[in-house]
Amino acid sequence: MTTVRDYFNSFKNADFVEGITQTPLQYGYINSRNDFNVKSTNQTAIIFDKDSSTTTLLPQVARGAKIATQGKERNAETFTLPLAYFKHADRLTGDDIQSWRAPGRTEEKSIAMATAEKLEDMKRAWNQTQEYMKLQAKKGIFKTPDGIVMANMFTEFGVTQTSIDFVLGTAGTNVDQKIRLLKKAVSTNVMNGGAIGGIEVLVDPSFFDKLISHANMKEAYKYYVNNGKQLLRDDLTSYMKWGIMDTFEFRGVTFVSYDATFNLPTGTTEVAFAADTGIATATGVKDLFRGYVGPSAKMSEANQQGQELFMRTYMDERDEYVDFEMEAAPLYFCTRPASLVAVTSSN
Repeated sequence: MTTVRDYFNSFKNADFVEGITQTPLQYGYINSRNDFNVKSTNQTAIIFDKDSSTTTLLPQVARGAKIATQGKERNAETFTLPLAYFKHADRLTGDDIQSWRAPGRTEEKSIAMATAEKLEDMKRAWNQTQEYMKLQAKKGIFKTPDGIVMANMFTEFGVTQTSIDFVLGTAGTNVDQKIRLLKKAVSTNVMNGGAIGGIEVLVDPSFFDKLISHANMKEAYKYYVNNGKQLLRDDLTSYMKWGIMDTFEFRGVTFVSYDATFNLPTGTTEVAFAADTGIATATGVKDLFRGYVGPSAKMSEANQQGQELFMRTYMDERDEYVDFEMEAAPLYFCTRPASLVAVTSSN
C-alpha cells in the first residue's frame, strides 16, 4: 500500500490499495471440448463429396441358379461451402498513454501495459466469436454473429431435423421414454455404422431445472448427485471457467445447462438457447463436426495455408501510433445434421 494525495481533497492523504479488475464472463465450454476436427486450407471455400449407401439384407436364391441379387450403386453428391472472414483492428496513440495512470497502480501507464490490454481485448473477442459460431454449428447452421447464415446444413443435405417435446411441465410424462426416443433418433441418424460414445444435450437453464425436478427424474438425479458427484464441490471449477454448468447424466445421456448470453455486434444480446430448448449431439463420433481455417487477405500471403488467427502490429514511421490488426477466416459445420436432435418442453 502507498500513501497518496486524496483525489477528492488535495489537503488530505489516502492509502492507495489494490485495484479491482472486472472481466465479463467468458464462455468457453464448446471451445474446450475439441469436438471439431479443424484443418487448414489455402482457399476461401471448400468442396467435398458426400457418399451415401444403404445396407439391405440379402434374399436367398436357389443353389446353382444362374441369377444373383444385384448390388446397388452408392449415391454421391458434391457440395461447396464458403469460409467467413473477419478483420478487426485497434489503435494505440500517445494520448492513450500520456499522463494516464495504470489502473491499480500509482505509476504512469507504459506502452507495454497498453499494448497488452489491447491484444488481450482483441483475443477475448475472437474467443467468444469462435464459441458462438461453434455453438451454431452444433445447431446445424454456420452463422456469424452479425446474423449472416453462411450454410444451413439441413437445407444443404435436404434433411429434416427431429424434434422431441419432453413435456416436462406434465407430472405424468414418461421422461425415461423420451430419453430412449432421443437416443434412437441420434444413433439412427449419425450414419457412421452405429458406433457412438454417448449423447450430450446442451439445454437452457429452465429446461435443465424442469428435467431434474420432474417426478420421473427426481430419484435418478438424487442418486447422480450422491454417487460421488457433489455439485457444490465438483462444479466449482466449471463455474469459475465457463459460468454455471450444471450436469446430469442418465442412461448414457448427459444433460448440460449451457447458460450463455453473447453480446452481438449490433449492440443487442443473444442467449445460447431460447427458454425450454436445447440440442442433442452424439459424442465420440469421428469427424461429426468439422472446422476449416482459411488464408489471410494480405497480397503477400495469397494462396498460403490458413491459420486460426492472424495477429499483426504496425508501427507508424513517424512514431505517432501503433495499429493492431487481427484476421480470421473460419468455417464450422456438422457433417451429419440429421443426428442433431432438437429438444423442447412445451410446458
